[in-house]
Amino acid sequence: MYKRDNKKIAKFILKDADNTVIGITFVLGTIQNALSNVGKFMDNVAKDGASGIAMEGKRNGYMYAVKHKHVLHQALKAAVKHNDPVGAIDVLTNVPNLGIVKAAFVAQLVGLDVACLDSHNLDRLGLSRSAFKLNKNVSHETKMKKISKYVHYTQKTGGSEYWWNIWCNFVAGNRANKKLTTGDKVSRYHADCIIGSPILS
Repeated sequence: MYKRDNKKIAKFILKDADNTVIGITFVLGTIQNALSNVGKFMDNVAKDGASGIAMEGKRNGYMYAVKHKHVLHQALKAAVKHNDPVGAIDVLTNVPNLGIVKAAFVAQLVGLDVACLDSHNLDRLGLSRSAFKLNKNVSHETKMKKISKYVHYTQKTGGSEYWWNIWCNFVAGNRANKKLTTGDKVSRYHADCIIGSPILS
């Protein structure tokens, strides 16, 4: 699943700055939301832009991504070139509403070896849901240490491909994703939402 879908998602997001916005928008759409609802979220943003986003935090994140799309795009390209998930997450956490975990999801989508340890994964690992949250006034040095710790943890527990595949299988057919009945469908849905989105910044 990962090998098939992540490669084409990464190629799409890294193609240009507008596509980078689409990738970030998708991740914003997954926050406190069932995966199966993200397609509708993407459609609303494609139709109405920022005004199609009900939650203020997600709306602010989207507007920031649009305004800084070229910086974000170049930062992701550089991170991929240098195999630097820490650097990618550092830049992406400047996007409102993207903490370490969701910034790592964007980094995972572009092929970097890091994973999104969302609430499902944290619960299964026996970790607190606030284990990797950043305090608002944290120093950059402390922030980088926490990001590095997070990246190392995701890698030592399996890495990007492992966590992608195991998460897709875990949420398939659950109460929030009844129509996504298999891990394969869950994985493909990521690609469909991102690559099939007509969002233009």
